[in-house]
Formats: sequence, C-alpha cells, structure tokens
Amino acid sequence: MIIRGHHLLCMLGFKGLGYDEEFIKNMDKIVEKLKNDEDVLIKLVDSVDNICEKCPNNFSGMCKNEHHKDSIKEMDDAVLKVIQIRPGTYMKYKDVKAKMKISIKKDVFDLVCSNCDWKKYGYCVEGVENLK
Repeated sequence: MIIRGHHLLCMLGFKGLGYDEEFIKNMDKIVEKLKNDEDVLIKLVDSVDNICEKCPNNFSGMCKNEHHKDSIKEMDDAVLKVIQIRPGTYMKYKDVKAKMKISIKKDVFDLVCSNCDWKKYGYCVEGVENLK
C-alpha cells in the first residue's frame, strides 16, 4: 500500500466525507484495512498514493494541488520530516503510527495543516488527539 505523508493525518480523522462517493469508498476501504491490520506494509511517499487514485484532483497520476507554495507536497514533506521518515521508506503501519504518537502534537498539526480546507471541521485534530 502506498500512503502520502499528509494522508497519515487525514486517515486519523476520516468520518466518511470527501469529494465524491467514489473517493469516500476508496478512502474508507484503505482506512479500514489499516485499522484492522496494522502489520500492513506501507510505502510512505510525498506524491500521489492509493487514496489519491479516486481523487478528482488527480490528473494522470499528478495532483493539481502539488506544485505551488503551501502545496499538498509541502504538507507531505512536513509530516514525514516530523515523524522522521524519508519518502520512499517501507514500514509497517503500526510502526508509523507509533512514530506519530510520539511526534504529532496539536501544535505540529496546526502548523502542517494550516492551509488545509478540511482543518476547519476539526476531524483530523480529533484523530490526532485520539492517538494518545
């Protein structure tokens, strides 16, 4: 499974909402898989991943929101830097989650996700708080 850095935070607060039904079904499937089997090996990336496969912003394997200041890629890089994982690294999800428990605090979340449209709903920060 391939997961981009910022989606690690998105998955924590996922509430069955998203861009459209196809995206929601795909995200739900991935979140449930990881929730039910934390030994799943994932590749951490700073580009499109398995969640992006059904995103309307994915155009031929490229995110339209990826190449500008405060981009999705910058959020990926920031999350991976905070949890001290290089893009391209393979790890079990439970090991990634353990790193997140140590490193991701509300202030880090507020900084990394400051420009995210979903932040205002509070789902992700709730998910971060539930990591404890």
